[in-house]
Amino acid sequence: MSHAAPVDIVADIGGTHARFACLVRGGEELSRIATLRCVDYPGIIDAIGAYLDQLDPDISVANMCLAVAGPVETDRIDLPNNPWTFSRRDLARQLGVELYVINDFTAQVLGVLTLDEHELQWLGSPRPQDGLVLAALGPGTGLGVAGLGPTGEIIPSEGGHLAFAPTTPHELALLQQLWKRYPRVSVERLLSGPGLSALYEANARLEARSVPPLAPEAVSDGARAGDPHCSRAMADFGAILGSVAGELAIALGARGGIYLCGGILPRIDGLFSTELLRARFNDKGRFTEYCSRIPVALVRAEHNGLRGCMLAVKRGKF
Repeated sequence: MSHAAPVDIVADIGGTHARFACLVRGGEELSRIATLRCVDYPGIIDAIGAYLDQLDPDISVANMCLAVAGPVETDRIDLPNNPWTFSRRDLARQLGVELYVINDFTAQVLGVLTLDEHELQWLGSPRPQDGLVLAALGPGTGLGVAGLGPTGEIIPSEGGHLAFAPTTPHELALLQQLWKRYPRVSVERLLSGPGLSALYEANARLEARSVPPLAPEAVSDGARAGDPHCSRAMADFGAILGSVAGELAIALGARGGIYLCGGILPRIDGLFSTELLRARFNDKGRFTEYCSRIPVALVRAEHNGLRGCMLAVKRGKF
């Protein structure tokens, strides 16, 4: 018979990585944090099992909260950027625990509430005020978006799948190149890991150059080495991120702040202009003054999604 305090398991499941942690019931700190590669496991049950195998055998699991990158309104969960699919009822039965499933950017936006000042890089002078809607968005394998209302209600969104709207002649030329591959170009096609690769290839084709495909990591490495097409891809990424963040701030009424999260941004730090990002965020015609008053921050915290899962468990935000 186990005498260990029961724990809750929280997990942040993206298209590339599955991050897990334990939370002692009633506690405030995450422990036993582990990151697994999704490609190494045929299904989510296998990844969960691999994490549980790392824990002490006498640990008793009470609840499990999974934050997944995709819609969560039905029993059947399909992840757009990950081949895993599952039934939440079947998974709960297999695991023998109380199972909760939330969107990964529900976790990210809740995680914002746990951040200390040193974990934020503010872009511009505006700072948050209480009683207003805030939102989190960020590129990873896809582009996640969610809002948080002034009384704590989650505002779900699949804003990453909005259509890309160019705002400069260069971006229109990029879109025309991307149309040759995709009949519809969403903002996620550009603002994601694969989006970095797509921007690199599109910029090369604009100069009538045929280039081999590059992985996102190679694009960032090329930008650091001074490759002009990689550097232009990074500049485009930051500018378009600013524009899209501003559009979503207007759509969600997020006057309380826009928080830019996700695994990609810390890895490409310094490769795009945050001043241009902020300028493009503000540049909204008749709504320029509106957007210029909205706080914008880059989130520098580790495991913000897991921290948001922890808060969801503690608050019962399911």
